[in-house]
Amino acid sequence: MHKHGISKILFTPALMKRMFLLYNNFMRKINNFRYFRRIIIPLLVLIFLYFVGSLGYMFIEGMEPLDALFMTTITITTVGYGVIGRLSDAGIIFTIFFIIIGTGLAAYILISVADYILSEFLLGRMETRRIKKMIARLKKHYIICGLGRVGLEIANELTHNKAKFIVIDTADEPIETCKENNWLYIQGNASDDDILLEAGIQKAKSLFAALDTDTDNVYITLSAKSLNPDIFVVARATAQETISKLEKAGADRVLSPQVLGGRRMAAMALQPLVTDFLDTIMGTQNIEVRLLEIKIRKGSKLEGKTIKEASGKYELGALIISVIEADQKTTYNQPAADTLLAAGQVLIAIGTKEQIQMLSNLATSG
Repeated sequence: MHKHGISKILFTPALMKRMFLLYNNFMRKINNFRYFRRIIIPLLVLIFLYFVGSLGYMFIEGMEPLDALFMTTITITTVGYGVIGRLSDAGIIFTIFFIIIGTGLAAYILISVADYILSEFLLGRMETRRIKKMIARLKKHYIICGLGRVGLEIANELTHNKAKFIVIDTADEPIETCKENNWLYIQGNASDDDILLEAGIQKAKSLFAALDTDTDNVYITLSAKSLNPDIFVVARATAQETISKLEKAGADRVLSPQVLGGRRMAAMALQPLVTDFLDTIMGTQNIEVRLLEIKIRKGSKLEGKTIKEASGKYELGALIISVIEADQKTTYNQPAADTLLAAGQVLIAIGTKEQIQMLSNLATSG
């Protein structure tokens, strides 16, 4: 009983969280050291070479410190100015070995430093400018705020669907993940208006507020909606009471991973075949049957026709299972055969790849 009480005190959630933060900070410092060791260690070796060379000439030849430093410099750099006075046999032997060792090391050090400067500064700036140009050209793209566990899944799904997106995060590790996957990114605070403007929020299609803290997600939603009232915001909520706050802040959809996970687990147990069928349709690109949403554009061939008229005229193979009006958030609205199709409506249809493509072409072209 006594041991159990001690373990409760030692392993509290607050202490575990603190240990996790300390571990992350420690690993970040190690990564920073690895990042700079390419230039720090070579410079330390160069200083050590100067120290050994100067001491060697001072003790062997009895040179003054400045003369010894000069001899060390011309020996390492092989500039060929000539020696200061006549060297003794021991001094000649020391110089021969110092030329062989010191010149090679000095050349390696200079190449390492030059490579670091080129790769980290010159090429780094070029890469930054390249990314900014690519971001400036984005339209109808997605913005992911926070590349944690949830944000990473969103990024993978968007990549799978070949959608254009940009990641915003403050930490170094998510940015490295973006670099490894060739994802566009901005390192900064996603609730900052300037960062959101840099990410092209005014031209973006949707934004994901996927940070770990509900407060940050509320701020991001407010900022996003103030800069672009038409952007579609999907926000993450950890606490149940935050859902209403995010909706009031302007989020179009609010998702709680805990609630969703519980519902999905229940659905898998109650209706496993239905769940597997929907997962297969929504998550596989190569499957024959597709379930998609299609927006009717103004002036398209479907505008002004009923579902029955469109089906008869164009021989639609896809089944329209729902028609959502432009100002509605209802996800299901069973349409009748005489339902009039109009611009701004969203059709939810199921069919083969060719059938869905045909319906999409009719809904978008005149």
